[in-house]
Amino acid sequence: MVKSSYGRATSKNRHRIQKAFAELLSEYGSVKNITVTDLAERADITRGTFYNHYNNIYEVGAELQGEIESRLFCSYDKLSDFASIEKYIDEVFDFLREQEPIYRELLASSDTRGFLNKLENEIIERVQTVMHLNKINSKEAKMELLFLANGTMAILRKYYQGEIDLSLDQIKEYLKSKLCWLFDCYKNR
Repeated sequence: MVKSSYGRATSKNRHRIQKAFAELLSEYGSVKNITVTDLAERADITRGTFYNHYNNIYEVGAELQGEIESRLFCSYDKLSDFASIEKYIDEVFDFLREQEPIYRELLASSDTRGFLNKLENEIIERVQTVMHLNKINSKEAKMELLFLANGTMAILRKYYQGEIDLSLDQIKEYLKSKLCWLFDCYKNR
């Protein structure tokens, strides 16, 4: 019984630390500008509580990025057709929506742009695998995919930075419609 309440308290503290980290990262622009003192004050915890969970600021960022990557990059390993790509895209956007308060802050900072690059590469790789399985191998189709993936990540950056008036659902549906077009257009060539 004590363990489970301790577990909930630990989970709550870690979440508060992660949320404060994301806010500070957005404000300060870089992990190297954040101090443990700043983070502890923002999370309304003591420095000791911070050190009970992490050794340094960089571990918080690494943990958050690891959570994102494990959730988004490990699912749907068995993509075989357009319907499985649609499910994967739905899962990616559901996760981004689910964690929006934290990730809006994280993805608005300059330090986490690498995450969107990884996401872009992951989507390209998965879609190319399905394209290959469906005998879509033209250079033009691959170029269309690169433009689409790169453009989607640029729109997501602008979304998280508050520079465009679109919803995650609108971005997701546009991406899915363009991927559908890509498959339809190049499937019988």
